[in-house]
Amino acid sequence: MNNAKIEGDKIVVRENPEEVFQMGGYGRLDSERLLLEPVEAMNLLERGKIEITKDGDILDEESFYKEACRMTEGFNEKLIVYQDMRRRGFVVRPGYSFPCDLRVYERGISFDNDDKKLKHVKWLVDVVRTDSEFSMKEKIKKLEDASNIRSKFALGIVDEEGDPTYYEVDEEKELNKGGSAHFDETENVTGFIDCNTVTVWENPEDIYEPRYFGKRRKNRVELNLMETLFLMEKGKLEVKGDGECMDTDSIRTMAREKDIEFENKYNIYKDLREKGFLVKCGFKFGTHFRIYDRGVELKRGQKSPDEHTKWVVHAVDKDITWSYPELSRFVRLALNIRSKPTLGVVNRTKKYYRIRRIKP
Repeated sequence: MNNAKIEGDKIVVRENPEEVFQMGGYGRLDSERLLLEPVEAMNLLERGKIEITKDGDILDEESFYKEACRMTEGFNEKLIVYQDMRRRGFVVRPGYSFPCDLRVYERGISFDNDDKKLKHVKWLVDVVRTDSEFSMKEKIKKLEDASNIRSKFALGIVDEEGDPTYYEVDEEKELNKGGSAHFDETENVTGFIDCNTVTVWENPEDIYEPRYFGKRRKNRVELNLMETLFLMEKGKLEVKGDGECMDTDSIRTMAREKDIEFENKYNIYKDLREKGFLVKCGFKFGTHFRIYDRGVELKRGQKSPDEHTKWVVHAVDKDITWSYPELSRFVRLALNIRSKPTLGVVNRTKKYYRIRRIKP
């Protein structure tokens, strides 16, 4: 059996280091020795592949576990995800110089020379607990780091029962593509404002078709303040209240007073509408918007797969932090309607990121 020693803050294999390395990409070869991370050493110890000593004493699993917790913050969660991925057949290595907890490689690779195997990295994985915070800004940075090596970025989320769940974070490229919709076919109309709603009574079909602004009633169309502001900015809607014409500043101020999230939501709404997507309220799905693909026509009754809600989009600021239960609810609700859960992030530009549950 191979021996590993705890030397200060390092776990070192000096005899037959190459043999331990070739067991499945364990450790880092450093001159005539192999350096193991605590999760690697614990996995090998539990499998009976190595023994671990400290100051000449052989450590059992409990003793080494306590040492590993001292050496690595969040050791238990990292070990759970590390071993779960290993059991699924992946080669898993610590992040080392990468800004992640674990690197997960494609199944079946060998490690003759680790530096030449980076192209095989499947995921850079962050290990988190459900009681920690999801920081959008931080995750975007890590997604960019993963993209730089043509890898994907994933979250290994460990719940209170010690079970891991995996989410992949990626750009929603279809929504990020450019595009410029024209609204020439939308006729100019006049609406009457009452509280949150602007109602168009005369020629309501001119505003409802062909881009489906508002809610169609029997003889009128009702617009919310977001749709109202957008159409006013496009010069397609005049709004009157108590006989006076209202301007866009007045509508925006009114909307802000009623909804503290209005600016972020409106930025995303406007961006998607101008790209030609059909954007409708997403409240019934627990989010801000439900998005239909370009060219979809709203209709009752049987729909083809292409006519269903394709994305649910929640508008957030780049500095947003969520709890992981909030994130889980958002993803679950979207998947229940076979839609893509997407965060619309408002910064200097608008970008869209899909978060999906994966089963490695």
